[in-house]
Amino acid sequence: MEIRDITKKMEDKTVLKDISFDLKVGEVTALIGRNGVGKTTLFSTMTGIYLPDDGDVFLDGKSIYKHPEVKRNLFFLEDNMNHYNTYSVNAVVKIYKNIYTTFDEQFFNDLMKEFELPKKAKLMSFSKGRKALFFIILAFSLNVQFLLLDEPMDGLDVIIKKQILTLIKDTVKKRDISVVIASHRLDELEAIADRVIVLKGASVELDYYLEDMRENAIKLQVAFKTKTIPDFVKENARLLYRNGRIYTLLVTENANEFVRQLRNEEPILYEEMAISIEDIFTIHLTNDKIDYYEI
Repeated sequence: MEIRDITKKMEDKTVLKDISFDLKVGEVTALIGRNGVGKTTLFSTMTGIYLPDDGDVFLDGKSIYKHPEVKRNLFFLEDNMNHYNTYSVNAVVKIYKNIYTTFDEQFFNDLMKEFELPKKAKLMSFSKGRKALFFIILAFSLNVQFLLLDEPMDGLDVIIKKQILTLIKDTVKKRDISVVIASHRLDELEAIADRVIVLKGASVELDYYLEDMRENAIKLQVAFKTKTIPDFVKENARLLYRNGRIYTLLVTENANEFVRQLRNEEPILYEEMAISIEDIFTIHLTNDKIDYYEI
């Protein structure tokens, strides 16, 4: 799936500007950004709910706007599906089976049984969590190649979340599909994401694979002999946190050279740490110019 130069304005405000990226099967992509940055608008434009002011989206080499039939291999699970509240589970399933001929009934029935969800009940009788769970099961049962999920696990309890995360990860690999998840719970995305796309100021701020980031960047916790912070640290490292004289740093370029210089300073504390999605969120979506070292 190819997203090419998508620009979308709403009420004279540019919500999306020149958005471009490709989606590959076999991957889970985390779409992150501050509230109101345009994640839901991007999903809506990628699926033809909104028409872009400029740009195009291609699926199997065809524009989804000129060839809407290709959207049968694409599904967008919105964060609010309350318009189905008066429907029973069976009624909703019937609607989607008529649209998606790829619907996997055995897969659906197995998961409904596993999570003990009644198929004859109306959705208004479900709790928020059970309703969210049903629509996640439905989305994966459609057996499409590209799934866009907007805050899919909101309302689920911890145990079911873990089961759903496992389901997503296993199904992506087993069926060779692509899943894009927008969520404010970065800790949940950490467990399953292969790739992260960061939206900021209507544009793609960053697009990278977590494995590449972990190989080329380094996160450190350090403390120095004196209160003076070396200039090369201020110039080359982003400060994530500070606790007294203990600094948690993230270095995304020339990490080996940075570590060499740092060791020459003989810090009294030096510890390498695992990089998380939340770290990336912190350095790319917070103010860039504040001198946190001097606070």
